[in-house]
Amino acid sequence: MSLIAVALALASPTALVAQDDTVTAPAPAEAVQPQVTAELTPDTAVVGQPLVLRIKVLVPTWLPDPPAYPALDVPNVIVRLPEGASGPISESVGGETWSGVSRAYRLYPMVPGEVSLPAQTITVTYADPDTSAPVTFEASLDPVRFTATVPEGAVGLDPLILASGLTLEQNIEGADGPLGEGDAASRSVTAKISGTSALFIPSLIPPVESEAVRAYPKDPSIAEASDRGVLSGSRTETVSYVAQYGGSVELPPISIDWFNTETGTVETAQLEGVTLEVDAPGAPVAARFSPRQIALLVGGAILLLLAAQGIRLYALPPLRRLRDKRKAAWEASEAYAARQVRQAIAQKDLAATHRALATWADRCPGHAAQDLENALAGIGAGRYRDAPDTGGDWLAVSSAFQADRQRRLAGASHRVEALPPLNPG
Repeated sequence: MSLIAVALALASPTALVAQDDTVTAPAPAEAVQPQVTAELTPDTAVVGQPLVLRIKVLVPTWLPDPPAYPALDVPNVIVRLPEGASGPISESVGGETWSGVSRAYRLYPMVPGEVSLPAQTITVTYADPDTSAPVTFEASLDPVRFTATVPEGAVGLDPLILASGLTLEQNIEGADGPLGEGDAASRSVTAKISGTSALFIPSLIPPVESEAVRAYPKDPSIAEASDRGVLSGSRTETVSYVAQYGGSVELPPISIDWFNTETGTVETAQLEGVTLEVDAPGAPVAARFSPRQIALLVGGAILLLLAAQGIRLYALPPLRRLRDKRKAAWEASEAYAARQVRQAIAQKDLAATHRALATWADRCPGHAAQDLENALAGIGAGRYRDAPDTGGDWLAVSSAFQADRQRRLAGASHRVEALPPLNPG
């Protein structure tokens, strides 16, 4: 990656000036500023694999105090400063030997995508070339950007682990035979990784859903090591299982897929599952409802009963009265009487038809229709002669009644419309 040049400035000397036989001494040259550069290697970044960010500080004299380097806190990037990452250096600058110090950070991108290290400032304290007095200089580093990628063969891995090695080990204690009530067994699993940080190792031991044992997990233990700048490490998880009730518990198998950066293939590290037997009384049958749920149900039932009683005492009587009032109004109406007439005609009940017609005529005033009387008289005469009852006679009664009703209703409407105004003029 290209060098990030920060500062190099030289001042031109001041010439001798002669005036009126007086010669002045040359002015002292301005102090030469330090050189601070940063370099990122390699040019391409891979998730989980290190990049080296090397920052070099060179001064024309010496450094009475070490440079104040910035804190490289970058989201989704693990920053490590291995042992021996800082050391003295010397280089030729303008034909002179400058001395300084170099520091190499190792950056491990954790996710694919573009990564940007913001601009930083380094405070450099060096000896003035003329007076040896300490001089403080603020050097600026430009932002550093790179893009982390995932090898084609590792696309789709979840979690995304790229390493040169990954192994799993487990140790089961206390499970040589059936567990008695209160006995404990433990499962310890260790994942060892090389070529990247142990922070990429995911959670190892899955939870167990069982009434036979109660699980007590310990906090994971994570360790890292560096050998000549190459990271490795391990993650250890331990769970203790205390027996409670009789039964069998399956501790599930464990497997992790990972991408081998040396072979370019996906490999699987796995462990077999373990079965724990508990020789103890069975778990008690849980109550269908808890005391709190029972109390809520009883309280709800009481409230419903009170509400029903209130409705029966206070809401139903007015509703019944309203219903009875509407029923009485309907039964006293002309429409109800007409329906009774139609029902009697449909049942071919002559006596019921006469009774219904009398009630209807009181509610729908008007002159009796001769056609209706003739039709009813025809039915009566036929019955007195013991003649067979034919449907045609009753059809004539029904038609005559409908015509008579329409005539009377129309006459009543006409009479209402013809009423004079209450306040003439």
